[in-house]
Amino acid sequence: MVPYTKRIEETENHFTAMGHWVEKYAAMMEKLAQKGEKLSSTIGVCTSDLDSNPTVKNNLSNYTMHLSTVQQHRKVLKDTLQERISSDIFAYEGKCQEMRKIVKACEDAVRKKNHRLTRLEKVKNRSPVDPRRINDANIKFEQARCQAERSREDIKVEMKHFEEQKREDMNRILGDFLLAEMRFHAQALQEYTAAFRCLLPDVDEKDPPRGSTRGSSRGHSRGKSERKVVFSGFDETQLPESERDHRAVRSESNGSAGKLSLGDLYSETDLVNYWD
Repeated sequence: MVPYTKRIEETENHFTAMGHWVEKYAAMMEKLAQKGEKLSSTIGVCTSDLDSNPTVKNNLSNYTMHLSTVQQHRKVLKDTLQERISSDIFAYEGKCQEMRKIVKACEDAVRKKNHRLTRLEKVKNRSPVDPRRINDANIKFEQARCQAERSREDIKVEMKHFEEQKREDMNRILGDFLLAEMRFHAQALQEYTAAFRCLLPDVDEKDPPRGSTRGSSRGHSRGKSERKVVFSGFDETQLPESERDHRAVRSESNGSAGKLSLGDLYSETDLVNYWD
């Protein structure tokens, strides 16, 4: 019976400790939700004097609304932890008490069997021998022995069922805890994303921000077109005779008048600098 009692005590201690920490976790969630509400209201007070910029004021107002909504979801998580998760964990205290009663009943049956056996031995050792008392003591002993064996078999079945039920309940409780956490974090992420969008600046397409891809490509293409205009509008007859001969030799060596080499780019740049 000692191993059964030890397993029941360990189960009760583990579930009690787990329920205790879930209660603390829920209380921490409640305090965090209260602090979040205070932060949201403080931000709301700070935006009250932004009448000169209604767009910013409206964005910050929406920001505080989303932040406050996160705290409401946090309170829902706290209620779920206290009303469902924690209550299911502490419910095992009652189940452990029932198993203790079953174990105690089995111990009483074994104790009774041993007591009847002692009585039977005493009656047999008495002198003179009394067959009637021996027979009565033997009948009582057999009844106690049968009851003890039945109790032993019952407690084996009950403990097996208890362990299986404990595993199933543990999986269900831990699964419910994770589902509650994931539901909260998914809702919080949705609200935080919406709140972050309220902080994004309004982009003016007429004056794109510095470093944007669209503006950079436009400026780069504009520079190319301007450089092509400079190249096409340049009159080679205005160059000195030595420079014209140098360009003619380079053109013949390239083999194709429609392609520009790296030397061409450098040369054209030198020409622009020359006439500047």
